[in-house]
Amino acid sequence: MTLWIQRWCDLPEEVWTEIFSWVPPDSLIRSKCVSKSWYSLINSLIKSPDFVNKHLRNIDKNVLSSTSTCLVFCCVSFACGWQDLYKSVSVLHDRHNSKGNRREEHNCEDFRLPNLSGKLNLALANRSHCDGIICLANYKTLVLCNPAINESRILPKPCIERRGFVSLGVVLGFDSRANDYKVVRFGHNRLIRDQSESFKIRAEVYSLRSDSWKEIRVQLELDCYPHAGKGIFCKGAFYWHLQTHNTIVSFNMFDEVFRSALLPNNLLVERRDHLIQLTVWNESVALFIFPQIEAVTKCIEVWVTDGPCSWIKKLTIRPPVDVAFPVAFLKNDEVLMKANRRRFVLYNIHSQMLSEFTFAENTAPDWDFSYVRSLVSVQGGNQSRS
Repeated sequence: MTLWIQRWCDLPEEVWTEIFSWVPPDSLIRSKCVSKSWYSLINSLIKSPDFVNKHLRNIDKNVLSSTSTCLVFCCVSFACGWQDLYKSVSVLHDRHNSKGNRREEHNCEDFRLPNLSGKLNLALANRSHCDGIICLANYKTLVLCNPAINESRILPKPCIERRGFVSLGVVLGFDSRANDYKVVRFGHNRLIRDQSESFKIRAEVYSLRSDSWKEIRVQLELDCYPHAGKGIFCKGAFYWHLQTHNTIVSFNMFDEVFRSALLPNNLLVERRDHLIQLTVWNESVALFIFPQIEAVTKCIEVWVTDGPCSWIKKLTIRPPVDVAFPVAFLKNDEVLMKANRRRFVLYNIHSQMLSEFTFAENTAPDWDFSYVRSLVSVQGGNQSRS
């Protein structure tokens, strides 16, 4: 055994660097205990922007070709008072049972964040994810953390004053042109003019590279109180649906410009009693449009954008079990749907494979994101990505 380890350790450093670039972060960090030479090499690699970039690309390849999906949920527990618990569900695809039929399995376990106790209420916080970094934000505190390497960072105070400002969303994304992770926070101020009120949209952006905020000019003023759905990220831009105005608001990460576009009347005229939800499908911005009668959704239409103000119906999904509403498209044309208070369904629209998972009693689970483990630091020193 000792001879076998010695032969492996005698491999050239560049070979080990290539091997390590495919190893999950937690396993890589544990491997530092194998020997002094490994400890030194791994320590130097995880501090290298080039290696972190290479490792992230390889992890992305693994995720795209993998037979598993990691979903992260925030579960509010009522059993012992209000408690915020993160759970991860690893869904295994294309398994076969004893009769040779395809099936799916899942494993639910605790998802541990760095110590954030007392900093924010997770159940009430905005939560988003990019490249293994999780952004958590409430009205006064914003935190970036990477659970895989046990890092966290409280962001500086935003530049828009809290007084009179109501946040509509906080999201994290990567600007590939500036090679920078950015947090976008947007909301509104209520204005009173001539005994009438309006709501002025305001926005600001945090740069991890510069560790600073700046306000972004937004030319959008609304005539009634806005409500925004959960934001999505697609091809360098964030999108929100202002449900009260049938408007899609977008923010381009590259030019840092906010834009807005009304949903076309021909899409809405026959669906006035339907609910609309943004999603991403096959790298395109898409809409779930569905009626909800007695908390059950029997038919889900999927519309895909075909230009700034043009949408095309691409798909109709008829869930094989009772569901309340669709949540998101995941990889391999799988749709995550919420069935009831504690149960979720993952359904493949092609193979019709179905996976159901139920959380413990006395919990209220809410899906947040598909998670990828990475070595990307939240300290701003090695956020390189190509």
